[in-house]
Amino acid sequence: MEKSHRIIVGSVVAGCFSTVIGHPLDTIKVHQQTNLVFSKKGIIDTTRLLARGNALRLFRGIGAPMANQIMMNSVMFSVFNNVKDSASQSEFLNANEASFIAGMFSGFATAFISTPMDWIKIQAQISLSQVRRSEQSTYTQYAALPLLKRYLLRDGRLDIPYFVKTLYSGHMANLAREGIFTAIYLGMYENITNAVKGNRKDSNKFPGQDWPLGMGTIIFISSFTGACAWLCNLPFDTIKTVMQAGERITMKDAIRSIYNSGGWRSFWRGARSSTLRAMLVTSSRMLSYEMTLELLR
Repeated sequence: MEKSHRIIVGSVVAGCFSTVIGHPLDTIKVHQQTNLVFSKKGIIDTTRLLARGNALRLFRGIGAPMANQIMMNSVMFSVFNNVKDSASQSEFLNANEASFIAGMFSGFATAFISTPMDWIKIQAQISLSQVRRSEQSTYTQYAALPLLKRYLLRDGRLDIPYFVKTLYSGHMANLAREGIFTAIYLGMYENITNAVKGNRKDSNKFPGQDWPLGMGTIIFISSFTGACAWLCNLPFDTIKTVMQAGERITMKDAIRSIYNSGGWRSFWRGARSSTLRAMLVTSSRMLSYEMTLELLR
């Protein structure tokens, strides 16, 4: 199987696996970022309040991010490998710099997919709080399709420009978020794994052989790089989430609102649960991706 085809298959597997693992923690993160009541509670208390005896409530809105991750991973890994191969041939860049630049461009590319998908996901997730506040509300009216229909039809008329503008709320913040994240996540991962493989080749135990990385090594490296990337891009994620959870809030208003709610610390609200999620998602994504590529090799 050609390399491009293996990348797509690996991306699909990685997208499904990482979404199922990370979505419950992402639901917790969204509520901690957008709700002052949840922001003051820990992971366990927030989980208990949201689940209310039914753990499946934490998987609310998983359809959009599942499709999102499949498309995003396909774009992310494809763009990363193509840009890295092209940048590596430049006489002005070394292999390490090429990896970081390739990661940044792959993040910019995925942002055009993740912005509308994240808006759908966030609207579905925050409906949990709306249902809790109103006994008459039902989960059905906050599902993805009714939400899309509500914004597509404005005053009973089809308004596509308004619909597209709504779906891309917070896009500039998301561009920064995705670019920073993938530059650090994929760039660091590529450089660290290349260093590990280089040491193995030079060792007496594996002379001159290109041995694949073990599962433990992949999990450790991808968890570390994922955590570093997430902590760096979390302020932009918080801004994007606030913009997409509200009604057409500008970036300036979102930043002011976040800062007024608790100072600069508010930009890292929900850092514990979201960093844990980032480590789970990045490690499961990279493990399933690398293992799939190895099986198809």
